[in-house]
Amino acid sequence: MLTRIISGIIGAAVLIGVLLLPPYVLAVVVAAAAIIGLFEFAQAMKHKEIHIDLVVSAIAAVAIVGKAYGSTLSRELFPVLSHVFANVLDLQYLNALLYIIIVYFFCRIIFEKGRFRMEDMAYTLLGILYIPFLLAFIVSTRNLNRGFEFVWLIFIGAMMTDIFAYFSGVFLGKTKIIPHISPKKTVEGSIGGALGCMLIMILYGALVINRAGVEPVSLVHFAILGLLCGIVSQLGDWAASAIKRNTGIKDYGNLIPGHGGIMDRADSVLFVAPLIYIYVSLFMC
Repeated sequence: MLTRIISGIIGAAVLIGVLLLPPYVLAVVVAAAAIIGLFEFAQAMKHKEIHIDLVVSAIAAVAIVGKAYGSTLSRELFPVLSHVFANVLDLQYLNALLYIIIVYFFCRIIFEKGRFRMEDMAYTLLGILYIPFLLAFIVSTRNLNRGFEFVWLIFIGAMMTDIFAYFSGVFLGKTKIIPHISPKKTVEGSIGGALGCMLIMILYGALVINRAGVEPVSLVHFAILGLLCGIVSQLGDWAASAIKRNTGIKDYGNLIPGHGGIMDRADSVLFVAPLIYIYVSLFMC
């Protein structure tokens, strides 16, 4: 437990430091985390005799995160850089990359005599969509107008849900919710996680987003976001648990002492990041 607490504090300090640095640092860190996550996913799939193409996955991760960074850069603040990214990572180039990847996979299936199968291709594409595609929304959120303030909502939504769900489950939990995937999860813990997330989200909106001297945002949005994050954060956690249960592993890795791998910590963030970006883009920017 002590190791878990210490590594958690160090991890939180590193996260805060990264978020305080310029957006391109966050983009690099997200790309690196995505590649590590893909490696952990590939290691898990080996238990099912499925072989992920890590080279293609890493290339796709860099392209997806790069696109997320470049396409959301402010043209007013970064006219030259945004123009470069718009040209280098144009949608047509990404379409071409996807086309090449699919043709390459089928060439492997055709010519490698069973060493690379349809299942390998399917799970490689799943890994790309599940990890770098979803993580890239962190970068997109950071580059929004007032993105430095909004990007914290992603981690509040994931971490606060986890914390409140844990303590609600410990002290109040009686009714199992998904025993076939995670025997310790309870209905009471799930409700407590969602309500706790909503409370912290409202407080963050009132104290930070709506601080004196800035254009206010209705606290109703933060209540809605908190509730939605409290739900999808747990879905992300359960999705990762379902993969681990299906592959017969306890943790994705041991990169973070006491916590497991990157995917053991980022599971909720994967589902929360797109929600924050979409909601903020539609209703709060």
